[in-house]
Amino acid sequence: MKRSRLDQVVLMGSIWGIIVLILAALLEPTPENFTLAASIILSGFYTGFLYLTRGIWLPRLSKTPIRNAIVMGSINAAIIETLFLLVEKVFGATGVAAHPNLLMDLVITMPWYIGMVWVFVKVQKMEQFSPAAVLLFGAIYEFGADGVVGGQIIPMVMGEPINLITSWLLMLFLAFWQFIPVYSSMVLPPAWILEGIQSEPPQEKPRWRRGFLPLLWLIPFTLYLLVLILIMGFLGN
Repeated sequence: MKRSRLDQVVLMGSIWGIIVLILAALLEPTPENFTLAASIILSGFYTGFLYLTRGIWLPRLSKTPIRNAIVMGSINAAIIETLFLLVEKVFGATGVAAHPNLLMDLVITMPWYIGMVWVFVKVQKMEQFSPAAVLLFGAIYEFGADGVVGGQIIPMVMGEPINLITSWLLMLFLAFWQFIPVYSSMVLPPAWILEGIQSEPPQEKPRWRRGFLPLLWLIPFTLYLLVLILIMGFLGN
């Protein structure tokens, strides 16, 4: 079957991201680089496992598609967060997961994941984006959450020096493509559950702008993080 141009871009971008991950771990074998490489690759394998076993779980979840798509994406987000933290501890790394304590990690991250998945499911129900587009949007969502909010806004609020030009260049040309496998299980399985569901008359072309709507959830999430930081600082955590 002939692949579309978007399929090719996502495939080649993902391969490029994995190659860079492996090279970084080999050339600079730090616990953090090993953690990133192993966690991101395992995230992709987890999505592959879900794809291979979809004949078991997909028919059941498709009976109540909207609810189960949101639940599926949210649970997978918690699984990926747990995976990153476990791998971090195995390699003795620090600063890769959101927090060294799993409960606090989930308190910090899950409000974003649940809101992002909820909005994405509503959009995907109407637009039925292709798998390649879904994966690309997932990378964009992580770009906004981990790259911009977690990697730039919050550090700047905390008084940490950030080189915005270098940070953006690294994210756009390297990290962005590594985001695809990380968020793949949060957006792709929900899209499988929603296949064939459409509440509006079909459009000739997907309304791509709607795919960016989950990014709006970054606004309340950023405010949530700022309040949480104040509370944790007050409690001395």
